[in-house]
Amino acid sequence: MKKITWIIASLCVLGWLAPCSFAAKGDKANKREKKGKGGQVVQSDVFAQYDKNYNGILDADEKEAIRKDFGTNPTLKQYDTNNDGKLSDEEISAIPATKTAPAEAKKGRKKNK
Repeated sequence: MKKITWIIASLCVLGWLAPCSFAAKGDKANKREKKGKGGQVVQSDVFAQYDKNYNGILDADEKEAIRKDFGTNPTLKQYDTNNDGKLSDEEISAIPATKTAPAEAKKGRKKNK
């Protein structure tokens, strides 16, 4: 009787763990697809320059730094979609956070914890 109880308990545990294992493998496959051929997903140049806390979001002080540098940074001028000479919150939000780049491009960037 004890053997049957252990077998049933083991099968229940395996049945519970199996979906977790398949889900984890699926996540890895999705990450590989996102990288594409010959490159990986990294922060865009604007995020690399202005996202000082590396959280992938442009916070209020980081947006203010973008607005301050708008006149002197030609890269930022392309995001002024209504050509009014300044960047609104909507225009800053439209700046792409990531781009595809060669694998060696991400090596030099470290996260601060």
